Amino acid sequence: MRKGMVLVWVGTSWMCATSIDLGTIDVEAKADTQIIKDVNGVDIKSADLGEALFKQSPSVSLIRRSAVANDIRIRGQKKDNINVTIDGAKVYGACPNRMDPPISHILTNNVDFIEINEGPYNVEDFGVLSADIKVHTLKPKEKFEGELNADVGNFAYQKGAFSLRGGTQKVRLLLSGSIETANQYKDGNGDDFVGQIGREIVAGAVPKATQYQSQYQNKDAYTKKTLMAKMFWDITKNQRLKLSYTANRSDNVLYPSSKMDALYDNSDIYNLEYMVNNLGRYSKELNVQVYESDVAHPMSTKYRKMGAITYVTHSLSTKMQGAKVKNNFDVKNHTIATGVDYSLRNWDGGYFKNDVPFPTTRFHSIWDVDTKNIAFFLKDKISLNKIDIDLGLRYDSTEITSANPTQASNDYNALSAYIFGTYLADENTKYFAGFGKSSRVPDGKELYWIGSMGNAVG
Repeated sequence: MRKGMVLVWVGTSWMCATSIDLGTIDVEAKADTQIIKDVNGVDIKSADLGEALFKQSPSVSLIRRSAVANDIRIRGQKKDNINVTIDGAKVYGACPNRMDPPISHILTNNVDFIEINEGPYNVEDFGVLSADIKVHTLKPKEKFEGELNADVGNFAYQKGAFSLRGGTQKVRLLLSGSIETANQYKDGNGDDFVGQIGREIVAGAVPKATQYQSQYQNKDAYTKKTLMAKMFWDITKNQRLKLSYTANRSDNVLYPSSKMDALYDNSDIYNLEYMVNNLGRYSKELNVQVYESDVAHPMSTKYRKMGAITYVTHSLSTKMQGAKVKNNFDVKNHTIATGVDYSLRNWDGGYFKNDVPFPTTRFHSIWDVDTKNIAFFLKDKISLNKIDIDLGLRYDSTEITSANPTQASNDYNALSAYIFGTYLADENTKYFAGFGKSSRVPDGKELYWIGSMGNAVG
């Protein structure tokens, strides 16, 4: 059995903090947590959630590759070392080059608030190595209200959005949608995408064939649409059901920093959550969640000079299915949570020439790869007057398999744990320190990716 790579993250921080006004946000603001509320404010027009986080948090840096769907880093950590969930549903992109990072599959106009947790202090989710982003989307309300927005901006940016909320005391509904488009942005030198690539060609950094064909040189940078629907149902006084569906549709996303562009990025996120309170002494709240996210991402040389006669498309899809059962209860000064977390991710991709599949021996890139994980976790918060001690423990068992008969399966077992202490000196000052050990397994790209020439990449 091959062992997975295990990384140890140790962090100790001391700070003075002022009190935090969370308004109506229903989440505990811990010492190691940043709460980002205004990701849809008047100063943030783009749908790009990565760019909005970059503008709002000093911990976040932006990896700009296009006008939208940009990736982020959190204090130097990047890619799959950062865990992303949307209303508790774990989301992955389909592109091995991260043209569609997880953070790009929800738009700013659908976001209520975001938690950013630095370090390995999350045992509830799979693969939280060094940072954790929890996106909380808008919630239905009992009071009927509607909103209609229209925005314009630089580089012919245009956006229209709407939201409707309302219901009864027992059933509340939400429906929101948006569409936006923009021309190619210009950099500090005044160059659009064509000019930026041309500059790199002159410098000898990229071949001439990476330039856009003349008929595509004035093409919009992207078009993006979204739809989100939710229903919250208070079945009884102690039971609640939450249902949600989110659709994202992006067309012709241009990437001047790459040799390929995304013909489209389509994602669908389905989420069901059931909660029941006060089942007994050892069940203050029982939470059951089931979710699925589907992403399709074909990237192509179709718009470039290299694709004028023969263009190559690398078409990929990924599906993430998950379920979690968590039980919360109190014992004296202990707040305890126990649970089971399960997920199955499928990742599949292949190469096409002028929309015709490559020969079978060279068609598959990531060949029907399954990553199956089951884990058990335990959390305990101990309150001792002015001191809070948070403890977490998680055991993961993961199996990764490929449909390629020449590629071996991989099994990983890992134990993750943390301890985090907070001392409240007074109402305005906190001191905290933490130690954690966490791990993540390699993904399908890192293990099994085959290039278009049949060469092993992963």
